[in-house]
Amino acid sequence: MFKVLDVLKIGDMLSVTLYGKCEMLKNGTKLHDKSGRIYEVVSVAMIRYDEPSDVAKRTTVLMKACNIETGSELFIA
Repeated sequence: MFKVLDVLKIGDMLSVTLYGKCEMLKNGTKLHDKSGRIYEVVSVAMIRYDEPSDVAKRTTVLMKACNIETGSELFIA
């Protein structure tokens, strides 16, 4: 499971920071929410961490614009 920490609109894309086991994410990964909506990772953008031990827990990805909200929970489809 991934938790959406923040969302930033960039043109027709969204920069979405996810918290979870992010080493499993790659370009083209499909994610879904509890309602069954599917989201596709267009690009894994960068890793974000405060402590070196957290390097795989937070990652920013690019997605096509959608109605995803901060606090949402996503799962690998």
